[in-house]
Amino acid sequence: MPNKKKFGKRSKLKRKMKGGNVPIDAGSEVVNKPIPTSQPPISRSVEGGKSSYAKLSDNVYVSVIMAIGLMGVLWFMISRSMIKHKYSEVLSYSLLAVGVFFSLSLIIFKGVRQIKPSDGIIGAIKNMLFVTKYLAVRSVPGLLILLQLAVLCYIMYNHADYIFTSENIPKMFGVFNAITIVMILGQCWVWKDKVKEIMSNIKAPTNPMILPGFILASILSGISISQLYIILEYLRTDC
Repeated sequence: MPNKKKFGKRSKLKRKMKGGNVPIDAGSEVVNKPIPTSQPPISRSVEGGKSSYAKLSDNVYVSVIMAIGLMGVLWFMISRSMIKHKYSEVLSYSLLAVGVFFSLSLIIFKGVRQIKPSDGIIGAIKNMLFVTKYLAVRSVPGLLILLQLAVLCYIMYNHADYIFTSENIPKMFGVFNAITIVMILGQCWVWKDKVKEIMSNIKAPTNPMILPGFILASILSGISISQLYIILEYLRTDC
């Protein structure tokens, strides 16, 4: 009977326990123990370069750069067929150049993020050399595209009056102009994939034909640019 009575008291105490403090029978004394309340999960802090948010941001930047380049191509087609205006070629090629320049800036920022903090002038020089080497090794295709676009902008700017006002432009000018922008677009497409690979640190499967195709597109683009220069400088008659 004493055991049953003790069991009854304990069950009665348990029925009265709801929230707050829980009385627990510890020998002859009743000890009040707080019930551990559930806490919300603590969010894990993420570091800048390693977070998925940073990778998403890099993809957004690459998409914005692609949009700028596509605007240049779209304006090239519109200005050659519908809305002809002075410096139309300069504007189109400049938009492409701006997109390539921004992509090179992304690579520079990527190199800066990998710099380890250092003090003194020697440390600053080492960091600058590291960023320069980082950019030089990874950005040769982008620099080559930017050089071609700079030459094109120079040629089209110097002959903008003739291109806009003349009704006697040689037909081969339009042919070489179209070949040039198609070849540069092919190079920009390869460069876009390279930028994504650099920014995400994910090695994409490589196609063995990409490098030869890029070199061939660069050669054809260089030939077309030289022909555009010759036509605008020396052959301002029908061909």
